[in-house]
Amino acid sequence: MKKLLIMIATILMCIVLAACAGSTSSGEADEEEDYHYAVEDLQTGTGIGTFTSVDLDGNEVTDAIFADKDVTVLNIWATFCGPCIGEMPDLAAMAEELPDNAQVIGIVIDAPTEGTESGAAVDLWGGEAGNIDLAKEICQETGVKYTNILASESVSQTFEGVEAVPTTFILDKSGSVVCKPFVGANVEGYKKAVEEYLAGL
Repeated sequence: MKKLLIMIATILMCIVLAACAGSTSSGEADEEEDYHYAVEDLQTGTGIGTFTSVDLDGNEVTDAIFADKDVTVLNIWATFCGPCIGEMPDLAAMAEELPDNAQVIGIVIDAPTEGTESGAAVDLWGGEAGNIDLAKEICQETGVKYTNILASESVSQTFEGVEAVPTTFILDKSGSVVCKPFVGANVEGYKKAVEEYLAGL
């Protein structure tokens, strides 16, 4: 009887492990496939696209802003995102420490421009007009002084492949990626990528 129970338990354990392994491997593959969306798979030298928007103070901003510096750390974040907000003090410090030919810029992906009632910023990220004030408060509390851009329709279209925040791009002055984008908070990684790029100029 004891042997029979052990045998049954062993068989059940094998079935459970097989089921878990099957669901994990296929689930992870699917999840990984979905996770490595087009934006993350951008090849070095590929341009991210064009956009027109305004910053948190209402000043017009376009993708031409990248031409101001040799390299830009473009951080896409959301007002609801804890890891995004958590890394902002370090990003603020990084922005202050960067050499004159480098900059940090943010895009608040859930803060649509005034009058925007639909589109990715609203429909995908739950954006609403009140998030602009919230973004301003967050920037003030975290010590962020670098430019933060609102999610206009063209910004939403340019970054429609972003499925997780924070997502951070390292861009050259033409707005092309210089390395694989970062998904998740990784300020030390951004610093290293900037240093490596500038060292190669």
